[in-house]
Amino acid sequence: MTSTTSNASTARNVPPFPPELWLKIFSLATDVPGLLSCDGPTPSDLPLSLVKEHEHGLLKESLITKRNIVLVSRTWHALATEFLYRSVLVTHPATLSSLLATLNSRPSGAALSAHVGWWTRRLDVLMQDDRCEATDYALLANIIRRFPNLSIVNLSMPMLPYNDCWLRQLPQSVVMALAESCGPSLRVFDCSESILRPCREDLMTLIAAAPNLSVLRCPICSPSAGDKSPSARLDVPVMTKLQSVSLMSVFLRDYLPDDRNANHFPALRKLTYDCIPPPFLDHTWKHFVKLSCANVTTVHLDYSLQADSLQKELDLLGECCSSLNDLVIYIRSWTEIKPNLTLPPSVSYLGLHSKLREAPAFHFKQLFAALRTISGSKLNTVRLLHADTVEDLRENHRSLLESELADSASSITFRIEDHEGHLLLA
Repeated sequence: MTSTTSNASTARNVPPFPPELWLKIFSLATDVPGLLSCDGPTPSDLPLSLVKEHEHGLLKESLITKRNIVLVSRTWHALATEFLYRSVLVTHPATLSSLLATLNSRPSGAALSAHVGWWTRRLDVLMQDDRCEATDYALLANIIRRFPNLSIVNLSMPMLPYNDCWLRQLPQSVVMALAESCGPSLRVFDCSESILRPCREDLMTLIAAAPNLSVLRCPICSPSAGDKSPSARLDVPVMTKLQSVSLMSVFLRDYLPDDRNANHFPALRKLTYDCIPPPFLDHTWKHFVKLSCANVTTVHLDYSLQADSLQKELDLLGECCSSLNDLVIYIRSWTEIKPNLTLPPSVSYLGLHSKLREAPAFHFKQLFAALRTISGSKLNTVRLLHADTVEDLRENHRSLLESELADSASSITFRIEDHEGHLLLA
């Protein structure tokens, strides 16, 4: 009897668990490494669409854990709310009203930090499968205004009903909400996967309000019905913190400053672009790359829309980007990698990605034929980037892989790696 009483007394007198330790536990339980960094959870050389698909899967898994934690008790809810709203994922227009109502709620007399939107650092709006009404975008703009500390914004938006299929303009209210509410904190703005895009003037207003922007992915601006003449357009701001930009040479005009000889991207280190330069823009594109990309160390080149001019792009990079170390090329199939390619002399790493996942044997034969004749004075690594390609080679073309690597042993001086950085045939 005495022992039972003693044990009960001890249980009642256990000191409370310090809130600081609970916060640390919640942080570890809900964290996705790199989720709030500019490069994502794990920096990847895969095409951006695949990277974002992976990120959204991680976001959803993390949100399930966060929701389970805040439902345990009132104490846990109070402690874990900041983790629940640190990243916000919107996938359906129907959730916008309830999200705004939550963001507007705050206990009477509470401090600014009691607004749950104060904690939000990342916003992903992924609504590809639903048509949004104008009222939905108005709600989204109001939601963004509740996020004063946003750092990362990813938008993938459907068209407005009856919107001109060419204009495809992201409503100005959404862009202005970003500029006015969280411009100084914004580090990443990405609408590369979106049907709706800012018009050029709205985008210039946004980046002028975001002096700390590090990553900009808006390769296509939407024309607007009231587009101004070139002499009246806003000038491109000097972006001293911008390290990564995605462009399309055919839409380069949107990013050209009034002074064509001025470098407005002095900190640029990574360039992503689609290889579709028409002849009438060749000189302008080359001048821009030479001026603004001289210190670029990484280039991701999408070669999906051209047939026979890859060497021309490699020559351009070799001439203009003397600091280039990592080159990643996305192609439709391995047959687009031709023999006797000459890489920029500074490149030591070449990543290759084919959009054709299961290729016939002769595609792989052509790939290895090209690798046997490729020239690159500093090249030490070639990596096949997609796991499906590696699995296809190892499972369905094993004998071909062994034969090709044996034939290449005397002519290839660089490593050929799988998607994880291991030797393709260990």
